[in-house]
Amino acid sequence: AQNQFGTVNGTILSFTTTGPAAPAKPAVDTKSATAVATSTATLRGTVNPTGAATTYWFEYGVDSLLGSIIGSGTAHQSAGSGTANVDVTANISGLSPNTRYYFRVVGQNQHGTVRGDIENFRTEK
Repeated sequence: AQNQFGTVNGTILSFTTTGPAAPAKPAVDTKSATAVATSTATLRGTVNPTGAATTYWFEYGVDSLLGSIIGSGTAHQSAGSGTANVDVTANISGLSPNTRYYFRVVGQNQHGTVRGDIENFRTEK
């Protein structure tokens, strides 16, 4: 502070900013399927890339544990590299009528692969 009588310096303090969060494994959330018909459905989820270039896909099949899903997944798509949730969907076809299917969304980036919770739906008769 300074006035007509002189100048006085205060105590020097310091602080550290946290900056943006470091990129990490993506965060994923499987949502319920929509537009379920006799042989088609729309799978839904959210993916948060957490700052790193991320791809996603859906795994699906009639096994409730998705234990034998080889060849039963959608094509890999980009979720970008942002830090906000991205709504993702995949339209699947060739399903059997009146059959219960299980699915989950999967996100992958340079930091790892994360699988969402398994959801299910039944196709129409």
